[in-house]
Amino acid sequence: MQLECAITGQGAKTVMTGLHHYGPLRVQRPFYPEGGTAHIYLLHPPGGVVGGDGLEIDITAGTQAHGLFTTPGATKFYLSAGDTARVSQALTVAPGGTLEWFPQENIFFPGAKVHMDTTIDLHGDARFMGWEISCLGRPVNSEIFEQGNIDARFRINRDGRPLLIERLKVDQPRHLNASSGLRNFPMQALFVATGCNEVSLEQARDIIAGNTGEMPCGLTLIDDILVMRVLGTRCEKIQALMIPVWQLLRQTLLNKPAAIPRIWNT
Repeated sequence: MQLECAITGQGAKTVMTGLHHYGPLRVQRPFYPEGGTAHIYLLHPPGGVVGGDGLEIDITAGTQAHGLFTTPGATKFYLSAGDTARVSQALTVAPGGTLEWFPQENIFFPGAKVHMDTTIDLHGDARFMGWEISCLGRPVNSEIFEQGNIDARFRINRDGRPLLIERLKVDQPRHLNASSGLRNFPMQALFVATGCNEVSLEQARDIIAGNTGEMPCGLTLIDDILVMRVLGTRCEKIQALMIPVWQLLRQTLLNKPAAIPRIWNT
């Protein structure tokens, strides 16, 4: 299944200028809850991915474009009898463009075999904010990820130079309980934002200062990329910790208040 989508800025409004899809993977027309910024929903009606499936998503944001991409629900990766499910997500942002990437969580069922590769290519002064949330097993059903294989890679490049490379590789699930693993938490989340500095870092730390420790959380600055990592047991609580940081940075970095996608409330 393939999806190619291109957006560009036309005056004060971002519009979709290219769309091609193969299979049940598509997007809705853009919504404009905050004026010219396009909110675009990625739709995968089957909702689940099985071994042997392949999803390819290619998104390009042109100069002066500002698009926010999200999904209506979690992506589920089911138990595999042998084949590996493969997901490739290529996000490209031209100089002067802004892309926000906020899909709902990936749920890896026990026994899933998944290879996921997310690459963000930024050019010039292009800006990016986004997250990736992973749930190993189904904690609501007390199902632990005791078997399976996950190789999830997340990379940010600027003008061909790698700025951030993250990798979640799980081939021996018992290691997830180690102190260098997930410490018995079934969920982990990564939030990133470009264009940040030490002031941004301290402001974000003030936002999460009220975290009681129920969810281990950390913030760091790598060059101009603010990186936030969270461990938890429920997606809603993890998002409740990350969304205020996004709202802060969107105002300070983009000079725009954050408009919550309405689909998150359905």
